[in-house]
Amino acid sequence: MKKKYILFPSLAIALAITACKEKTTTAPAADQSGVDKAEQPTIAKESKTAGLKPAATTETRAARLGFAKHLPKNIISYDAVFNGREAFDKLSKTSLGGFILERMADEGISLDDLQGNDSIAATLSMYGEEYFTAYGPGMDEMFGLANSFLNRLAYYGSRVGVYMADGTVREGKGFNPKGPGEFLDGPLKGAPKELIKMIADFDMPAVYQGAKVSNEDSRSMVMAQMKQSVAIFAMLDGAAEEINIKRGGAEFHGYKLDGVKLAEKLDDKAVQELQEVFDIGDIKAFKKTLASKSLVAVTGQVGDYAIIFLGKSEDDFVLVDDLSKSLCASEHIVFINDYLDKDLLAVGLRDEKIIHAVGGAEAVVYRIVSAVAQGLSDGLSIAGSLGDTQDIEAILESLSEQGLKLAAMFKGSDAGYVFYLEDGLKAEAFGGSNLPAIDFNTRHTLAPMGAGEGTLLFANWTSNQAYNEKVMEYVDTLGETGYLVAKRIAGLDIEGADFKQLGQGLSMFDQMMRDDILEIWKALRGDMAEGLGGETALAIDVNGSLPKIPNVPDIALKEGKMPRIAYVSTVDDRKKLQKSWKRLNMSIENLLKKASEMSGTEIPMQLPMSSEKNELKTWFVPIPFQNDDFVPSVSVSDELFLASTSKNFSEGLAAHFKQGGGEVRKGAWLHVDFKVLRRYAQQWADMMNKHADELIVTESARADFKANKEMLEKALSAFSTLEKLTFHARLEGGHNRVSMHLKAK
Repeated sequence: MKKKYILFPSLAIALAITACKEKTTTAPAADQSGVDKAEQPTIAKESKTAGLKPAATTETRAARLGFAKHLPKNIISYDAVFNGREAFDKLSKTSLGGFILERMADEGISLDDLQGNDSIAATLSMYGEEYFTAYGPGMDEMFGLANSFLNRLAYYGSRVGVYMADGTVREGKGFNPKGPGEFLDGPLKGAPKELIKMIADFDMPAVYQGAKVSNEDSRSMVMAQMKQSVAIFAMLDGAAEEINIKRGGAEFHGYKLDGVKLAEKLDDKAVQELQEVFDIGDIKAFKKTLASKSLVAVTGQVGDYAIIFLGKSEDDFVLVDDLSKSLCASEHIVFINDYLDKDLLAVGLRDEKIIHAVGGAEAVVYRIVSAVAQGLSDGLSIAGSLGDTQDIEAILESLSEQGLKLAAMFKGSDAGYVFYLEDGLKAEAFGGSNLPAIDFNTRHTLAPMGAGEGTLLFANWTSNQAYNEKVMEYVDTLGETGYLVAKRIAGLDIEGADFKQLGQGLSMFDQMMRDDILEIWKALRGDMAEGLGGETALAIDVNGSLPKIPNVPDIALKEGKMPRIAYVSTVDDRKKLQKSWKRLNMSIENLLKKASEMSGTEIPMQLPMSSEKNELKTWFVPIPFQNDDFVPSVSVSDELFLASTSKNFSEGLAAHFKQGGGEVRKGAWLHVDFKVLRRYAQQWADMMNKHADELIVTESARADFKANKEMLEKALSAFSTLEKLTFHARLEGGHNRVSMHLKAK
């Protein structure tokens, strides 16, 4: 297609800040305990809600999911947005929505202007009532091939990089490869055959995209966009023919791309030209592969729906009238049962095979880095001018293997999600990636720390130690690889000031810092990592008092508040933490001594001060303009490790921990309190309004403040719509479960 229209997440982000004035009746809150519940709905089983509401059927799902009743049951990926226009209207009636529209108008953007642009108006119309995309079998294989293509691109790209470096070292700046043939006989040898195989393995999956547009004029604009996307095939003169297809009483028009005719365009003259670069065997294989492919692209209308379809043949285009054969009858969609009475905004699902093919963003990165490492290793093995590189080749291969093992830890199951409007925006997700970085089986103990007055943000999660250990091993290998490569580059006989500076810098690093830097890393990587537990929290509140900073007005020091931030971890072995500190202290002292020698100025090691309260010992280095609410510090007890901007904050968090209580949770948790944020902003705004002459020194700055005062007040009032954001990822019924709620009044 010419373009993939605006993706639904952009709409979801806008609607995430909605606060409906017409409140719906709230359902009982989802269980947030993290304890496995046998009766929780899962992806592959019907929800067991007998006695609570009528059991959902294929018919009730079909009544809510619109065009899904016409999509075949074998759909493996589906996304839909519902009632976008209605949701937008609700948003625009809120103070926040009104403020956003007003700011747009101030910037010269109005909804009337947007609606006057046919392209934008058509796109907006697509999301007004219902918009969907759906993919049939083969989409998982397409993702797998896309991953393979990226990996091989990274592999051969790194081999080309080594080849160019080798040639530059060997021949100097005069190195100039003689055309693409030199690369295909060298670092790209084998690449054409791999690419041809990928093309041979690729078959276009069935792709459905459509929108319900009741207004005839708007639907005509949408259809015009879709037809324009398909019309690109008409440019392939002689290889594409116009076709008409009938489905369910509706007619679809478009093009069929014939691989045989497309292959015929590679005539003898074209083959002769290609032979200057590619092997004749590869060219023939490509023509044969191309001849076996075909592509169909059609558009049409089904009732009020504008539809576009892509697939490898007409037979792949299936619309059903029998509900039992539709997506609404699929076991993959039953997770929606408990939400059919909600004000649905978006629904989606993924088959397990797609989850496995992608793995996750981290897995994709691990595989690409592994491909780069393997390409560098293979390239170095045949680079003649770079000397003996066996040590680098070995560590690159180790890096590649470690990355692939990390990527293999990403698994998953069938996935589904739903967004709906209820007290703001709620979302529930089921299944999907196993999120190997998180330990879903250990209960949180730091939850009580989130109960403090004025807490703006509290996040709490438990790490999977096995995954973390592999990640740290990976980081170790990355660091060692970078060091060895830099050393080898610095040792090459290459002219240039940059290379000489690199060599001098590495020589100085080896002589003066290498051992101490390694000792610091080992202390953090070894003793400290072993001393800390697997549970972590991040806390931010706005209760901090300002230190006595010169030239800051007294009223700000007296009435102003500042954020306090703390990173918290449980402690497994306090003695290990003490040992790590001794190692760190010794290495830092050595580095400061050497820095003093180099600079000619003594840089003394600062001795930390300490205090103790309720078995929590806090260390901090005195700094100018500090107080107990603003002094970077580290606090340790037998149970807790805290790194904080505030000594008082650490002690307060430790006290909350000791009191216990709080919700019982597992997995990962996040809570953001927008009411606290607004009160904090309002406090400073009130102080600025009342004492502007004292707080704002220059006349021009005071004028700017007064000019923007009304807009700032409107912004504060508008954002009072938002109350809180909660996010909880946990395990339920053997499947991952994620709940999100952006609460608005």
